[in-house]
Formats: sequence, structure tokens, C-alpha cells
Amino acid sequence: MSKKVFVLVHDYWHHDDSIKPMMDYLFNADYEVTFTKNPNDYFNGQFDLFLSFKDPIENDQIPTPIWCDEKWTEKFLNDVQNGMGTIMLHASLTDYTENHAILTNVIRSNFITHPEQCPLTVKPIAEHPIIEGIGKFTFPDFDEHYVMEMIPNADTTILAETVSKNGVQPAVWIHTYGKGKICCIVPAHTTQNLTCEPFVKLVKNAIDWV
Repeated sequence: MSKKVFVLVHDYWHHDDSIKPMMDYLFNADYEVTFTKNPNDYFNGQFDLFLSFKDPIENDQIPTPIWCDEKWTEKFLNDVQNGMGTIMLHASLTDYTENHAILTNVIRSNFITHPEQCPLTVKPIAEHPIIEGIGKFTFPDFDEHYVMEMIPNADTTILAETVSKNGVQPAVWIHTYGKGKICCIVPAHTTQNLTCEPFVKLVKNAIDWV
């Protein structure tokens, strides 16, 4: 039986057409993939795997209401607790309201800011199946070096860091929530970086692990 996957994409800064090419690298016929801009499509079924690239803020007007309201969040958290594998990437890690349940339970890190795009390197710092076979690598294109602040005393394990002229930041971390495994991956912003070989392998390893 194929695994059902929900892939949530698109906001003002990260358009769906920049992310869609990555899907051909990640999923084959063993996966039934829902690739959508619309968060409410999530109510249409139950999924084995959830990937989000979508900023909680869909436009450039800040402050603005985030789309993951109480009803959506309740279903999402319940599904994760019941074992849905979850991978949160790049923009999906940003812009939550303080103490939002997704932030505290699923992400466990606060996005602070990012400088101008620059050369960015991913450096593994632990042994784990997600980073197996992946050495230190630099993205082919400039990328956004997100500044992330881990929530104090959060139960999570950092597997890799991002390194640039702006310093060192967490890049990949994992934990569980109920029966669900969660992997948070901070890069990447451009199609060229999303589809570069070591990053694709990293995300595929995460898919296998969660």
C-alpha cells in the first residue's frame, strides 16, 4: 500500500513553483502525494507523512493573522501524536505567534531573523540515520542563513549546523511528540539548493526516519 503524503507549500516569499521540482527527487510510485497551497486540504484525509515548506504568514503584511488557526492546529497535533511522520522545512519554522502550540510542541525553536543571502554550508555534528552518508557540504547557490533560538530545556537533538560568514546556527534537529517522529530542517530557499544532491539525500533520509 502506498504511503499518503501531504506537502504544504507557498507563501509570499516562497512560491510553490520553486519547491515543486524537488518532489520528483523525493517521491516515487510508492507515495500518494498531495502537493497543495491550501492548508484546508489537510482536512480531506489522513496522512502517513507531512512536509511543510509554508510560512505561517502567507503575505508580506506583518503583523497578519497566521493560517494555522486553532481548528487546523488541533487536527495536526493530534495526527502527529498518533504517529504521523512530520518534516518542517525552512519557512515553516518561522513567524509563529509566541507560545503557539506548533511552535512549542513540534518545532521547539524560535526563528529570529536572517541576514542577506550568502554562501551557506551544512555541517553534521552527530551520528544518526538522517545524516548517514552526508558529509559537510556547501549549497551551490547563496541561501538564507536563518538565526534560530532553541527553546530552553526543549527535548530535542541537533544533528547538523549551518555555517556562514554570519556564524553558526542549528540546521537539523529531531524529537518525538507522542508516537510521531519530527525532523526540522532549516534550509533551503532556492530550487537549485533544494534539489542539490546532498540536500535531497538529507531530506530523503528524514522521510525514511520519520
